[in-house]
Amino acid sequence: MGKTARQANIELLRIIAMFMVVVMHYLTATIEPVPGNGVHAFDVGYVVAESLCIVAVNVYMLISGYFLSAGSFCLRRVGRVLAQTLFYTVLLPPVLAVCGVLSFSEVFSVYHIWNSIFPVQSGHYWFVTAYVVLLLFTPFLNAAVQRLDKKAFLQALLALLVFFSIGKTLSPLQFATDRYGYDFGWFMVLYLAGGYLRRFGFGALKNTGRGLALYLGSAALTAGVELLIMVLDENGLPLTYYRSVPFHYNYLLNLTGALGLFSAFWHMHIGEGRAAGFIRFVSPAVFGVYLIHGQEDVAVRWYGWVSGLGLLLVYPLRLLLHVSAVFWICIGIDKVRGLIFNRASRLFAAKKGLPGGDSG
Repeated sequence: MGKTARQANIELLRIIAMFMVVVMHYLTATIEPVPGNGVHAFDVGYVVAESLCIVAVNVYMLISGYFLSAGSFCLRRVGRVLAQTLFYTVLLPPVLAVCGVLSFSEVFSVYHIWNSIFPVQSGHYWFVTAYVVLLLFTPFLNAAVQRLDKKAFLQALLALLVFFSIGKTLSPLQFATDRYGYDFGWFMVLYLAGGYLRRFGFGALKNTGRGLALYLGSAALTAGVELLIMVLDENGLPLTYYRSVPFHYNYLLNLTGALGLFSAFWHMHIGEGRAAGFIRFVSPAVFGVYLIHGQEDVAVRWYGWVSGLGLLLVYPLRLLLHVSAVFWICIGIDKVRGLIFNRASRLFAAKKGLPGGDSG
């Protein structure tokens, strides 16, 4: 029995969301505002771009909740995430050493090796750590999604939002329990929200236009709030902590923006053809983009590797060129990794007398 083709509209959203992630990392490496330096044109550009892209991680988790909450627990899915992660944490450092980027003493230090072979427990990638823990809890989360009635589900979800998002959105001071959305707790809320959408629908977000309006409206409000806070902070009000809050993943407007963008693409139709085929070809490799450019030895260096490209271009064009170069190089690398995994999977299946699997 063949696999069901992935929805091209959602796969395109995955691709765009990962591109947004690379954009955010690029912005941080280049023009992130420094408190005390005033508010300049580049600061405004940074705020607008960050406001448009900050929804990316939330979108990924809404997609996971929407599709995974209808199924049963799959240990193999956890294994695939771990195998793909280990491929890069274990193999990238020696490759960088051979290329002269790292010293072999760094690569083979006990600390480096330990971080590489236990990437989840060490927090090598914060996203992978939170995501793997979430996957381990999916049997319990799915039971809740599938059995709760609409009223109880909505009440529980709202209570979680008050604790993880609404309270911190309004508070000018940091809560001791707040992790800015970089944790399993916030991922759980997003997963359940995705499950709620699957069971009970998108409500008022019934077409692409409304979804885009919510996304763009949320981004505009986020940018406006952030710029206002920056101006007030630069003029003497003690808002150093709160000026970072609009760019926390669990900030309420970043949730509404993610819901809007997810809804917009969910209602979008992409006809079958070359475009849909290309989208489905690229999308399985986008997680590799994160694993490669976010690997701890690469993350602190990749901007320097591409910084000379298009040096004379104005900043927005240079950003697109640099981010595109990183994105597509990483896509190419992960497609090769996928071929290796698929070949290994087929060889293993042949030896065991099992049907061949797709590990890419």
